[in-house]
Amino acid sequence: MTLCVAWLREINKEQELIFATDSCLSGGERWHSGVKLFELPRKDCLICFAGETNRTYPLILNLITSIKFDEHLSNSHTDITEVLDYLTRLFTSLCHSITDYGTQEFRNVLGDFQFLFGGWSWKANQFKLWKLEYNHEAGAFVHDETNGDDMLYCFIGDELEKSQELLVDQISKSGKTLSRRFDMEPFKVLIEMIRNTCYSGIDGAVQLAKIHPPGATEFLGVYWPSVGGKKTFLGKDVSTENNPAVKFVDPDTGEILEDALPETLSFSRVDKELYGDHTDFLVKCYPEGRLKAGLSKRDRSLLKAIIGQIAYSQFIECQQQTADEEQVE
Repeated sequence: MTLCVAWLREINKEQELIFATDSCLSGGERWHSGVKLFELPRKDCLICFAGETNRTYPLILNLITSIKFDEHLSNSHTDITEVLDYLTRLFTSLCHSITDYGTQEFRNVLGDFQFLFGGWSWKANQFKLWKLEYNHEAGAFVHDETNGDDMLYCFIGDELEKSQELLVDQISKSGKTLSRRFDMEPFKVLIEMIRNTCYSGIDGAVQLAKIHPPGATEFLGVYWPSVGGKKTFLGKDVSTENNPAVKFVDPDTGEILEDALPETLSFSRVDKELYGDHTDFLVKCYPEGRLKAGLSKRDRSLLKAIIGQIAYSQFIECQQQTADEEQVE
């Protein structure tokens, strides 16, 4: 039980292909933090799955290994349409290698599962997205391209009729028509269905990643279950030991949230001694002691690094001072 979606997001004439899925794995038991969205050993495509994990995991792991150790497939000059052709042949061959299942029909043994695969095609100079599944009549994996003239999105998994209904509602609320110019409407549908306990099999924190043209993947974390909740990444809570350097998204708005920076900073003589060589940069970021509006991403990143470095230095100094005081006692 699951729900996955991929769609073309177009804002201010800029496009990106986004993949999102819940984190629930089931099959006799339930895992709420199962990885279902995978980066491949090339940065222009992603794959996710819905269905039986005992089939999908071996297939995806074989695909990752095959691409990693194949110079042609791992080369970004090889268009993703060639990767797609290889993927379908590989998955077909692997499924046909299943043996020792007695008198059961292969259809029943194989089970039910699907994949979403997509990314940037440099040959077509556009994003492409496919749904893949095993076709028993054809005796092979087949792929359906979702690249119509007026749409680029696809849901796989459970409650597809309901997800489509909710998507139409989201589009209607935004005043748009059902077109390729989505924002975060499919993401909001996924959030709504995870939160609705009627769909018990669609569960766990959202896993989210995007592909920027001309082929650069970016994985994102999500605050869960709301912006006031915990940071999560690929379905797991972020901790001190597991703290990936990614941006985090507000699940209610779909907006990427910047890490908070101090609104004010003082620049007394003592402070300037503390800031050292970074003083001029900090003064530029805090004119008259207040955070400058519209700082670039690079400046914000550097500012966070400097503040973190200063905080660490103060922590070490405090620890040393405590140790010295204890020795005196």
